[in-house]
Amino acid sequence: MTVPVEAAGVNAFSDVDASSRAAELVRYLDHADRGLHAPKRTLRAGFEARPGGRVLDLGCGTGHELVRLEHDGFDAVGVDFSAEMLRAGRERLGACGRPVRLAVADGARLPFADASFDGCRVERVLQHVASPAAVLGEILRVLRPGGAVAILEPDWASFTLAATDPEAARAVADAVGADIAHRDIGRHLRRHLVGAGFAEVRTDVELVVYSTQEDLANIIGLARAAARAVERGTLDRARADAFLTEQHQLSDAGAFHATLNRSVLAWARRPER
Repeated sequence: MTVPVEAAGVNAFSDVDASSRAAELVRYLDHADRGLHAPKRTLRAGFEARPGGRVLDLGCGTGHELVRLEHDGFDAVGVDFSAEMLRAGRERLGACGRPVRLAVADGARLPFADASFDGCRVERVLQHVASPAAVLGEILRVLRPGGAVAILEPDWASFTLAATDPEAARAVADAVGADIAHRDIGRHLRRHLVGAGFAEVRTDVELVVYSTQEDLANIIGLARAAARAVERGTLDRARADAFLTEQHQLSDAGAFHATLNRSVLAWARRPER
């Protein structure tokens, strides 16, 4: 089953174990790993940590990137707030014959000593945490001087749609990820990293253009977003129905257009001093 990332819901990912949807969310992460292959590869390519170093995958989920980090020669450690996610990660690592170094932990209170890692990666985690600043502060603490951090986050607030009713399109776009704690975190990564004390900050953006509603449905469910706009009182039911009808027609005619900064990538270092 394909689960659009936005439809998966912030409450589920904020506390997977309490959501009663752990199995569904594990399947989603497997699907998302395939869909995000290109930006993940870009993130790894820009990650200036040397093989052989100790690297933390904060919010490691089901362990896809832990396997790749180990394959690339890193001593990888994974933490996640969800025991269910880590159970799937343990199975994945074991099946690949990779070491299993996993811990249940809150990103704002990491159970590691100061300056104990050469690098850290964070993927689609800061959008869900209570305080991105607190998590980045912990990452800075556990990195050795000169240690690198690599981050990948979306910018749900960048979502746009072409429609003859621009107000309806804006209401639907604003409803995408409306319940996510930091839906526009991607555009704030540089500010957060500098504020936390990181140096040599670099950023990149993966802009995705969707030309069919079917392609978009892998990421965002328009019907769900329209229903949420109606629930929020920013769009009435009749206009929502008209909007959705038009979007289906545009998609069928090859005239559909939507855009999203699906991945904002950032790299930085802990200063040497």
